[in-house]
Amino acid sequence: MKKFYYYLFSLVLSLATLSCSTDDEAGLTDQFLTANVNGSEFNSGTNKASLIFTREIDPAGRVNLFVSAISADGDIMEFMIENYQGVGKYYVGNNIYNNSWIKYQKPSNSEQWMLNTGGALNLTSNFIDITQSEDDLIEGKISCKELKSVLADVFGAVDGDFRLKYIP
Repeated sequence: MKKFYYYLFSLVLSLATLSCSTDDEAGLTDQFLTANVNGSEFNSGTNKASLIFTREIDPAGRVNLFVSAISADGDIMEFMIENYQGVGKYYVGNNIYNNSWIKYQKPSNSEQWMLNTGGALNLTSNFIDITQSEDDLIEGKISCKELKSVLADVFGAVDGDFRLKYIP
């Protein structure tokens, strides 16, 4: 009887091991968010904990897309697209009704810069361009010519690229 349970346990363990595929993890190796932030490089690699891409449905039924990335140096870049509808260019701060935003934090210096509603200094060059959108993948570019710090100092430009997988 002990042999039966041993074989049963071995079979269950084998099936569990076989059903765990590395394809899901292999797909994560090609995700990234890289940017030039005021002349400094921001690189967030393939670590699942360092890249987050989520979709939320607001009370009006619109989809909001949220991205958060942490670099190897501990810097944080986040952006949110309100009323996300797939491939297209989404402007940030171009009117008072647009609640999309871009944020960059440098915790080592306790600094934070953000561009949000009504905070745009350049209405046409602050955008997030989604060039590819599938059920679990987004790809595109981020561009912001002037972020403002909480002390109203102008920080500088952000230009970057990203490819992110949705992980529920």
